[in-house]
Amino acid sequence: MKIDLFKVQRDALDQKISQFLPSPQAELLSGILLGRSRDLPGQLKLSLRDTSTLHIVVASGQNLSMVAGFFLGLSGLIRRKNAVMLSLAAAIFYTLLSGLQVPILRAAIMFSFVSLAQLYGREREGTWVLIVTVGLMLLVNPRWITEISFQLSVLATFGVIVVAPIFLHWLDKIPIIGQDLAVSLAAQVMITPVIAQNFHQFSLVGLLTNVLILWTVSFIMILGGAMLVAGFLWSSLAWLISLAVSALLTYFIYIVQFFASLPFAWEYVGEQWVVIWIGYYMVMGGVLLALNKSGKISNF
Repeated sequence: MKIDLFKVQRDALDQKISQFLPSPQAELLSGILLGRSRDLPGQLKLSLRDTSTLHIVVASGQNLSMVAGFFLGLSGLIRRKNAVMLSLAAAIFYTLLSGLQVPILRAAIMFSFVSLAQLYGREREGTWVLIVTVGLMLLVNPRWITEISFQLSVLATFGVIVVAPIFLHWLDKIPIIGQDLAVSLAAQVMITPVIAQNFHQFSLVGLLTNVLILWTVSFIMILGGAMLVAGFLWSSLAWLISLAVSALLTYFIYIVQFFASLPFAWEYVGEQWVVIWIGYYMVMGGVLLALNKSGKISNF
């Protein structure tokens, strides 16, 4: 009988999370960190769907791009080379933590190639590196282009590499969360059409909800990973870290459930909206070009 070692690993990590966190915070962290969304309470899963935040707790490359992008954004505080190395380490650690799931592994490959281009002073070529990497992946398996996880990975990585620096120019003055808010908002702007088209609903409160909670995702993942490592080495430290993780998760849950409870939370979206989403990306491209020109961001 063949044993799935990665499944065993995720089961062990999931049990460790439950030792330090109550429900539903434990299930939410397991979804964000390990991609185990099936264990989420039904009501919370509906709230995530109605606020266009369900993608945060599925096995996609968006979370990897966000947490790696968080470290990449530290280049304004530390040497760019060190920031890139930290982002690569974060991508590798998260990929291993999630059990080398294919969607996350694909995102790790994309982000790694783009980060290496930046490491060698090729920031302006990051977009082309991403395009070439995506093209090579589609040569391996053209059917990936129809998978929502692949689409989210590509768009989120593009958002982190290209769009986030533009937003950061305007948001970097916000203390503590400015950098992470820029990364989160960039990813959300890029993936909104994919989420709406695949789930056939557009959350009228989705953008505000995401702005309020996505900045916490990187902190949740980093602290959650630290809690798991400490859980196997020093239980007292793990309990201390779990307090911060639990506070962030409780805030996350409250915001999602509050906005999901509003009577105008979402509207149905049909297949004909594809044309509208093409227009959305065209308009967004024009807005980003204007912001980039006024902010004089060199790598767009």
